[in-house]
Amino acid sequence: MKLPVKPTGTPGARQVVDAFKAAGLKVPNPRDRSVDCGPDGLGLGCSELVATDAVTVYVFPDETSAGEIAETWGGQSFRRGTVVLNYLEAKTPAADRARYEKVLTSLR
Repeated sequence: MKLPVKPTGTPGARQVVDAFKAAGLKVPNPRDRSVDCGPDGLGLGCSELVATDAVTVYVFPDETSAGEIAETWGGQSFRRGTVVLNYLEAKTPAADRARYEKVLTSLR
């Protein structure tokens, strides 16, 4: 299975998780679930997907796709460019979300 390529200059999902860890944020149990991006998984059309018990990081091939999925998830996500953080599965406390978002924003 071939996934869409993430845009050049965009941080990868693993790189985002590593940045969270370096900033002292919790990213327990990271697992690469990029296979779920394709038609055999969730069919979201993402390029990369790393889930942790605190937050799930998606990287999309373009900002349009990222924006559409972030809109679908409403208040349970945060988008910066082609990277979308999703809090649905992780139940991340609202107070912690801003810290993850700040680290992601600083990556670009």
